[in-house]
Amino acid sequence: MAAIDDVSRKQERLKRCPPGHAGRYVALCNLADALRQRYEKERKIYDLNEAITLNCDALELRAVENQEGDRSKSLQELAICLYRRYEELGTIDDLEEAIALGREILVLRSPGHPRRDLSLHNLGFYLSTRFEKQAQVCDLEEAIQLLRAALELRPPGHQWRFTTLHELILCLSSKYESQGLVADLEELVALRRAELEVYPRGHSDRFVSLHDFACDLRRRYTKTAAISDLEESIKLHRAALELRPSGHRDRPSTLDELSLCLSTRYDKLGMVADLEEAIKFGRAALKLLTHWHSGRGKSLHKLACDLRKRFVKQAAMEDLEEAIELHRAALELRPSGHRDRPSTLDELTLCLSTRYDKLGMVADLEEAIKFGRAALKLLTHWHPGRGNSLHKLACDLRKRFVKRAAMEDLEEAIELHRAALELRPSGHRDRPSTLDELTLCLSTRYDKLGMVADLEEAIKFERAALKLLTQGHPGRGNSLHKLACDLRKRFVKQAAMEDLEEAIELHRAALELRPSGHRDRPSTLDELTLCLSTRYDKLGMVADLEEAIKFGRAALKLLTQGHPSRGKSLHKLACDLRKRFVKRAAMEDLEEAIELHRAALELLPIGHPDRPSSLYELACCLSRRHDK
Repeated sequence: MAAIDDVSRKQERLKRCPPGHAGRYVALCNLADALRQRYEKERKIYDLNEAITLNCDALELRAVENQEGDRSKSLQELAICLYRRYEELGTIDDLEEAIALGREILVLRSPGHPRRDLSLHNLGFYLSTRFEKQAQVCDLEEAIQLLRAALELRPPGHQWRFTTLHELILCLSSKYESQGLVADLEELVALRRAELEVYPRGHSDRFVSLHDFACDLRRRYTKTAAISDLEESIKLHRAALELRPSGHRDRPSTLDELSLCLSTRYDKLGMVADLEEAIKFGRAALKLLTHWHSGRGKSLHKLACDLRKRFVKQAAMEDLEEAIELHRAALELRPSGHRDRPSTLDELTLCLSTRYDKLGMVADLEEAIKFGRAALKLLTHWHPGRGNSLHKLACDLRKRFVKRAAMEDLEEAIELHRAALELRPSGHRDRPSTLDELTLCLSTRYDKLGMVADLEEAIKFERAALKLLTQGHPGRGNSLHKLACDLRKRFVKQAAMEDLEEAIELHRAALELRPSGHRDRPSTLDELTLCLSTRYDKLGMVADLEEAIKFGRAALKLLTQGHPSRGKSLHKLACDLRKRFVKRAAMEDLEEAIELHRAALELLPIGHPDRPSSLYELACCLSRRHDK
């Protein structure tokens, strides 16, 4: 009723100021202002339309700026009304006109004008609104410049500093998301910190500021890897969570982000407590997100990823099983065309491939390959995740080759690894793993087809991989082992002693990195035994044979009953014992060799590729015992 009375009084005042009256300009402005105020309360568009008309009439009475600044005031009021109408009706012409008026106001309010800060802020705000509508980067860039200038005129303590600070933060956040410039993120973090200082403890919007600031600190961590940013982000999210208690609509988003930060810190520092807490908060977030919530797919995906990480650490199959189920659920919420579908396909592929490694179910490997192909199809050539997707699909195809011996799988794996290598140039952190896998595929193709070019290339790539894996890298032992194996293969082909010598040195180095208890120690012991035995055959140094027997015994001790390599190890140790018998004529060596060959034969049934050689060696031993 008060607003109606105010409008009525000012309408009466305008009637008393007909065209030509000295007070008409003020009466027009006052009535326009009253109508706009009533619109803000009652949201009736005809009030706003009338206010625009009255402001236009007032402007005609102030064609040029006067000492009182009437024209710039009317321009400002008209621009505000036009913007309000744009918000209500979405007519782009209103926004365009508001921007044009804002530019004119800024010309009239040159540097030093007491209201220049307001003009800078409003024009920046209008331009940022047009950017949201039309996505013209030039609008965003100009809005940021204007808001920066406005902020300088609104120092700490200024009553309107916060509104400009907040708007500038929104613009810089949009720019960073579209362009990814670290400089923008740095400025954004500084402004977020300043914004947080404005909010006293207990302010209703403080939790929003805490959450957003924490998110930007995590973003900066991903760019700079400064652990202090991640630590502060976790601290701020915990503070935000206290302000978003059970039942708060934004609690799930803070739980989700806190979970992500803790999981990231686990990746960096390896503290299991972080991973456990990440899983706990991830479950809590998921519980609050109904089936149709827009963030449920993301929450499912992240919880699944953390469960897979815990499986890697603790090997509890229930974690892997749950991760697979969660990824399947996430995939249903990320249908064809969804921007995050490739990441879920990729992670589901990894989980299925891992379960295949653990349980050997071919259906898992087939599904992993199917999903891997689907993920790769969605990732364009320049997508940052394409190299990883190529690599994983190639690895799964090689696994299937090992199972089915279909050469097309091996051929495709090699091509995919070559493509991945192009996307992982010198200096890329994942280049060594692709070099390593490509080497394995080429070496395997050499074993199958005997093309020396494959073996040469395998050795070249493995040397390159080894060069990138410094002392202390967890993959160095594996790389040393594989290069040594390929050098021994080349020795068998070309009989160059330097290859065999180098293979022995590399296996010794690998053995140091695979101490007692290491799961791969038996394979290195086994291969080193073979190399030493081969050098004995070539040079006749008894020390090599003695060492081969010593390492052979050590390998056999680690290969329990049922291990797939036990038969081969039994066979090789028996052969070396027979060689020593030939040299020393100690019957205990021959007796032990016969027993070992018999044990090996039990593990090499009819049809096994190594059974003929084992039968032959046993026959030789029995013949020598007969002669003796």
